[in-house]
Amino acid sequence: MKRLLFILVLVCSFVVSYAQKTVIDDELQEILNHNNGEMINVNIIMKSQLEPSLLQTRVENITDRKERREVVVSELKSFAEKSQNDVMSIIKSAEMRGDAKKIKSHWLSNSITCTISSEMIALLSAHDDIAIIGCNSDKYALWEEEAESVSTTRSVANNITQVHADEVWAQGYTGKGVLVAILDTGVNYEHADLADHLWDGGSQYPNHGYNSYDDNNDPMDRRGHGTHCAGTICGDGTSGTQTGIAPEATLMIVKALNDNGNANANSIVSGMEFAVEHGADVLSMSLGIANSSVADRTMLRQTCVNVLEAGVIASVAAGNEGSSMGNNPIPNNIRVPSSCPPPWIHPDQESNSGGLSCVVSVGAVDNNDTHAYLSSQGPVTWQNTSYGDYPYNPGIGLIRPDICAPGMDIVSLDYSSNNAYIEMDGTSMAAPCVAGVMCLMLSRDNTLTPEQISEILETSAEKLSDNKSNLTGSGRVDAKAAVDAIDMGTLSLKDFSINDSDDNDNSFVNPGENITLNINFENTASQSYSNVSANLTCDNEWVDITKSNVNIGNIDANSTFSVEGLSFTLSSTAQSKTNLFFDVEFYSNGNKISTNRLIIVVYDNTLQFGEFVIENDDNDNGILEAGETADLGVFLNNVGNEIAVEIEGVLSSSSNLITINNEEASFGSVAPNGSAVAYFNVTLSNNATSNINVPFSLETNDRYDNINNFTMNYLGKCNVIYDLYDDFGDGWSGAKITAVYSDGSSSDIYTLTNGEHATYTKELNSGVEVVLEWKKGALDAECSYTVSYSSGAVIYSGRGTHSNGEFFRWTNNCSCQNTVIESCASVENLKVTTGNNSVNLSWEAPETEVSYYEIYRDTRLIATTESLSYTEELYENGKYLYNVRPVYEDCNGALVGEEVDFVLNTKELKDIKVSVYPNPSQDKFIVRCNDMTNIAVFNIMGEEIMNVTTDDNSYEINGLEAGIYFIKVKSEVGSITHKVVRY
Repeated sequence: MKRLLFILVLVCSFVVSYAQKTVIDDELQEILNHNNGEMINVNIIMKSQLEPSLLQTRVENITDRKERREVVVSELKSFAEKSQNDVMSIIKSAEMRGDAKKIKSHWLSNSITCTISSEMIALLSAHDDIAIIGCNSDKYALWEEEAESVSTTRSVANNITQVHADEVWAQGYTGKGVLVAILDTGVNYEHADLADHLWDGGSQYPNHGYNSYDDNNDPMDRRGHGTHCAGTICGDGTSGTQTGIAPEATLMIVKALNDNGNANANSIVSGMEFAVEHGADVLSMSLGIANSSVADRTMLRQTCVNVLEAGVIASVAAGNEGSSMGNNPIPNNIRVPSSCPPPWIHPDQESNSGGLSCVVSVGAVDNNDTHAYLSSQGPVTWQNTSYGDYPYNPGIGLIRPDICAPGMDIVSLDYSSNNAYIEMDGTSMAAPCVAGVMCLMLSRDNTLTPEQISEILETSAEKLSDNKSNLTGSGRVDAKAAVDAIDMGTLSLKDFSINDSDDNDNSFVNPGENITLNINFENTASQSYSNVSANLTCDNEWVDITKSNVNIGNIDANSTFSVEGLSFTLSSTAQSKTNLFFDVEFYSNGNKISTNRLIIVVYDNTLQFGEFVIENDDNDNGILEAGETADLGVFLNNVGNEIAVEIEGVLSSSSNLITINNEEASFGSVAPNGSAVAYFNVTLSNNATSNINVPFSLETNDRYDNINNFTMNYLGKCNVIYDLYDDFGDGWSGAKITAVYSDGSSSDIYTLTNGEHATYTKELNSGVEVVLEWKKGALDAECSYTVSYSSGAVIYSGRGTHSNGEFFRWTNNCSCQNTVIESCASVENLKVTTGNNSVNLSWEAPETEVSYYEIYRDTRLIATTESLSYTEELYENGKYLYNVRPVYEDCNGALVGEEVDFVLNTKELKDIKVSVYPNPSQDKFIVRCNDMTNIAVFNIMGEEIMNVTTDDNSYEINGLEAGIYFIKVKSEVGSITHKVVRY
């Protein structure tokens, strides 16, 4: 028995000695050297790894992202189960003896994490299937990134505009339909800016993710880092500030770090496995292990290699050790996993190329696109690992980072509140910015591979150096350039026209209309296509596509062609100014060959109640008082993008305190961004008090029978709210606002003694004039304020840039629901006359200098002009309402209009013989007429775009873009206008 024990001790000693050189990681060996019998948490990495080439062969014909991922995950799980079988049996047996616990198999890295005894480590280190055993120890995986509170503003964060993400939103790409997983300290999943677009994990994961550090389903953030990063990915601005690059992306939360910012290889790999298996398209990882062990590096790189094969891409922060080279010298200045190679090899890297992985390494720049001093620098090398690639000295190593993004003074979400914001610095802020851009790209084309995304990001970036550098990579990410660079095929959109002839025939899309699209495309390739069809889609609840598919047939190389007949109906509840995003997808013999996006704006007037005014009251003080009869003015704003024509209103009230002497009144017409007022004569009961509250209802109807209903109240008393802010949260430093009241009540002083925000409320009677005075302090530029009614209507807002004394005054109007859009002087003496098949408008200018004039016919803005007259050629009998509005530098005049009954000059039409053909035409129009003298062409807006004098009997018109035109032909016997269509 003693002899057997002696032999076993010798074997164990031999195994440990051997493992020091081949299997046991140096970090783990150091722990073993000082271990006092305690069990150690380790990562056991298997020798056998599934070759990427085998996985690539398995999925090479799979284009669907979900199917590719599912196949790869299945293959990796099966491979891991088989290759780990023997080792897992040994560990499971040890578990029964108490020598092993907390066993977890990893299929992405083909490794096992467990807590085992020193004797078990010695035993396993001799196993032929094991490559490395390393310590799964916690490391601080963050950087010291200080947070600073900021005020809530109705604005867009600067990093969004710096990378031009807002310009991508304008194209309709907001990240919708893309699932992005954030691996961090967790996320405050109750923050208002995230709450409505979080991943639905069902009953198993009710908190929208997974805590891979503690192995539970609660990924709540109790540190703040993860919530801030999440806001940069997809914060939607619900609480005030738009912080997210992809505001409609869906967020999956993976808490891979504990509340102290610590993580280990197991928690990171487990988090990545969860995200990949549950369908994440993009990973955002603002974390990293500095001076990592060979075991950690190997395990994380193998994980990233297989994440790539699953078709998932990761945006990973490079680190903040750029200013601490002494502790983290190159080639170890970039943390793992950001040190892992990218999905695409840049040409500057090809001289020293190696393997690939899912990682796009992200550095940081400031708001001037200058390399941030803290951003970690490459290159890195993998020459001292089993991968043995990217050698350095000799060799250029692996260039890191791949790309950079804004990372300084970044405003995003505050974890400690459900509606607040903070400011932070670091590559941790840059990585989620790039993750957001990846989401925007995938929302345009969800078939993009990680390789394609990586290449587009680098080749479209704003270049900051001649070559890819170890400071800023290929440059600062440019979201607009990246999205525009996505290859959507060779069939490109030229133009399109809208046919709404079944409705008001104004060539605009209005709520409730049936629309047919006529679209022109160009095949820019030297390749022809056969058996082509076009399919129309739109992801908008107001759009019902009534004809989604048309057959085109064959398309020649380098040719233009038209798609006609695609149609849709727009809901009557659609809102004005809404952008509708339509995609036209082309298929040749059933295979998709191209996609184009059409952006169509919804046009309509949108009326809102502004406020009441009192005129012609008995004592002429502008207040409706007990026993008085007065004219009650009702202001309406038009906040839409189309004129509201000839509005009539009917006013009523349920109160016995008010008598409405005339219930009907006219508002006239109201242009977009304009207002109008109608007066109703009313009498207030003798029993009314000064603190009255009279409810009113208003129903309006316009020329086209569009009905709107409004409810509002005439109030004798209300609250005025003062919101005071300080940019740096240290008070106003002596600055103050004094409010002086015309009713003789005591003045009030408003200031901010400390902190960043204070709110004051003052109850005031209607009709009281308020004068605001400024008293300068030490740091006035930091001060800002908003004065508003309790309805939310803003009375005044500004910053502390005033001189001492009065800076604003207003008369309190408690009925105000929305600030009335100011109207300036109108034109005078408008005259509308008919000519030879034309309508002529003339007017006199107001006294104030006008920038230009807008000309409206019925609901359409048909022209702008700087002159005092305008002539429109018409081609159809009917009654037309013309309005003219002067536009000033800082306001608009009210509309002045006149209706005209237009009749074509049929005698002139009989005398002149004109033919225009072909009509419609794909390229040119030929005009034939004897004794021609002049040809003029007008676009659909009535603008003259061509005018030629000719004495030929035939004339060819070329160069018109697709659309509707009017060709006016003059001869010695008269003139005539023809409507033509160029498609």
